[in-house]
Amino acid sequence: MQNRSAVRLGLGLAFCCLLLPGQRLTWYERQILLPDPHTVSGRVVDESGQPIAGAHIDHSDVKEQEQLFTDEMGRFHVDTHASAIVIRKHGFDGQLIRIGGTVPLRIVLQRATQLPACRSACVGLRGAQSSFCFPPVSSIKVSEQGRMGDSVMREFMVPTEDGPREVLFGTGPTWTLGIPYTGDVWESVEYSEKDYINGDSDVIDARGKDSDGKVWRYVGTFGESASYYEVDPSDAALPDRFLDGVCTPKKSGDSTLNP
Repeated sequence: MQNRSAVRLGLGLAFCCLLLPGQRLTWYERQILLPDPHTVSGRVVDESGQPIAGAHIDHSDVKEQEQLFTDEMGRFHVDTHASAIVIRKHGFDGQLIRIGGTVPLRIVLQRATQLPACRSACVGLRGAQSSFCFPPVSSIKVSEQGRMGDSVMREFMVPTEDGPREVLFGTGPTWTLGIPYTGDVWESVEYSEKDYINGDSDVIDARGKDSDGKVWRYVGTFGESASYYEVDPSDAALPDRFLDGVCTPKKSGDSTLNP
């Protein structure tokens, strides 16, 4: 697999405002589409079996907006070159669907949980419209806040056997679309997603493992995210402990506090 960790940030900032809302594909993701289209269809319901209308079909190459949402009965039908899609709806955990087979699917989405309030001072971004932050973790070094274009960011350096690894936390109008990179989702041999309800938006907590055995994680909402990529599973415990602490400030301004 190509090592793309060094270019993810640049690609995200460059393409965020240029991609079609239904497509959201970078040049690399277009290169790894399946050669032939496949049909995936089914019905999306909640735990009680009630249909979920308006669920979004993410990580496809479909451009037609009417195909990107479930109807009033929770039904959807997509012809796509993608190798996987994720079904998402505000207030529910997202679910990955691998492309294959022709039998209509019955997809049950689980209710999301509320993003917890921070119990103490947290590490956030000063002067930014940040909606979540992280309690400090000993041995993780926090950088000074920096700026790239219209976004602000800071790095959390995590010690590993291979040297320091980076968790990058940033926010800005073009920082992130609020979902993990489509290429990372498609190329993951293992994938899970949990959502947190944070007011009118969701904070997505997505984790994946690629074919080389490296893991990645993305915690984010539109315009704000913290993430790491291409980490050995044996080194993931400490950054995961940090990201597991994601919380919402108890009052305005708490997210600007430093450890």
